[in-house]
Order: sequence, then structure tokens, then C-alpha cells
Amino acid sequence: MAEFYPMPMFVKLNVRDLEKSVKWYREAVGFEAVFVMQGMAHLRGAKYQDVMLLAGGAADEEKGIGVVINFSTDDIESLADQARNAKAEIVEGPVIRPWNAKELVIQDIDGYIITFSAPIDIHKKFDEAIDGIR
Repeated sequence: MAEFYPMPMFVKLNVRDLEKSVKWYREAVGFEAVFVMQGMAHLRGAKYQDVMLLAGGAADEEKGIGVVINFSTDDIESLADQARNAKAEIVEGPVIRPWNAKELVIQDIDGYIITFSAPIDIHKKFDEAIDGIR
């Protein structure tokens, strides 16, 4: 059973086909359903990585313009393999970023952009990572 807790932040996404979107999030990025009901699905990756999918997006409606959803992950390579196996649209990566992260950028079936980010050196201090950007 899924753990229930107050969520300090989560994203709601309007989707064209709720069933297909739930399937995509399960297969492409390993999210699990906390609950699914008519017109809505609450999905979760890791703790506090919650997404609420809402049915009703119009087929010709553009989604997520200028918005990128970011999640952390411990295993970017396995996630990239899972996304490839599910034939997810990989926009970029995995790629090493100057801020001490390896990232995978994916586009879901409704056009939302999702970045998964993994730390490269967990022992590097924040100031050291920032100095690497400068």
C-alpha cells in the first residue's frame, strides 16, 4: 500500500488520455499509482515525487510551454534504459552538467518536459559545484 503523507508540493498535469498517460508514466519512468479514479490519477516516483494527472486536455492544446518538471534519481542509467525500452522520447542525455549532475531529459506523450537528475560526486560541497559553473 502506498504511504500517505502531506505533500509540500506536487504538479497537476492535464492529459489527453488518462489511461495512456498512466501507462506511459509506469513504463517509461517507473512511477506507480497511489490511486486512480475517474478523471484523475495520483502517481509517485520516489517519496515527494508526486504527479497528479487530470483527464480532459484537448488534443490540439499545447502542454507545458516553458515548464520543465525536475525529479532527482539515484540511478540515471537504469532510468534511461527503462525510458529507451518503453520508446519514450528522450530529448537529451544522460548528459553531465557543470553543476555536478548527470541529467536525462524526456518528453511525455502530452509534450511535458521532465528532467531526471542524479548527483555525480555526492561528496562535493555546494560551493565547489558552483565554482565549477563559473
